[in-house]
Parts: sequence; structure tokens; C-alpha cells
Amino acid sequence: MLLLTFRVSHDLYAVAAERVVEVVPRIELRSIPHAPEALAGLFNYRGKAVPVIDLGILLGSTACLERLHTRVILVDEPGSHGERLIGLVAENVSDVMVVKDDQVVLAAMNLEQAPYLGTVVRTDMGLVQVISVDKVLPKSLREGIFGLPAEAQ
Repeated sequence: MLLLTFRVSHDLYAVAAERVVEVVPRIELRSIPHAPEALAGLFNYRGKAVPVIDLGILLGSTACLERLHTRVILVDEPGSHGERLIGLVAENVSDVMVVKDDQVVLAAMNLEQAPYLGTVVRTDMGLVQVISVDKVLPKSLREGIFGLPAEAQ
């Protein structure tokens, strides 16, 4: 598998590179009143309103620092073919690497409060936790932002 790696509060994480649309510099976000704390806000990306999740808060730490190396990783929602995007705020987006199946040291943990935590892989950089972008937004928040799926209407 091909992974894009980054840091959140000194720990290494990654997302599947095939889900990444673009990595953009940290930009000013429009806040959303009464939104969950991890939902940092919205921004306009090529005519689309994109919700942005702060991975620092989502992962139980502090918000990602606003520094030159802080980025927003744009990923596509499952089955949307780039029509629905989610931004993930991360620090030190660093590398794209190939990871083989024998490098997986821990399967996804299936934690109810953190369904987005995927496998852990061993790399030259250390242990890297893969984030399952399909599970970053809870269903209720996904539907609130993007509406109900066509088959549910």
C-alpha cells in the first residue's frame, strides 16, 4: 500500500495515498457554530465547501499548531469520485512511502470511540498508525454536511 505520512503531536500517522486529492497550506477557515470540537471549520476549495477536521483534536491531543509546516490534506469521501472532500489538518506532512503487508504489526483496533484508527505499520521512520479516512466523520456529521446518500432519500 502507498501511504502519505505526517505527524500529529510528535506521533507518526498516515493516510492511503490513493485517497489524497491534494495537500494545501494551512488556510483561514470559516468556523461552524456548535460544531464538534474536532471540526475546525470550512473553506472554499475550487467552488466546493470543504469541512476540515483537526487531527490533533480528533486524536485526543491539542489542536495542530499553526506553523509553516502545517498542512490540510484533502481526501475524497468514499464513492464520491472527488465530488465530496474532507480536509485533515496535520503537521509535517512528509513523505509518500510504499508499505508491504509484512510491515503491518497491529490490525485495526475497532475502537467504538475511534473507528478511524487503522492498522499500525513498521517503517524506517518508526511505527505509523494509518487513519481510515472513510471513518473520520461520524455518520450523523457526514449527513449533516453532505446530506443523505441518494439511496436513503
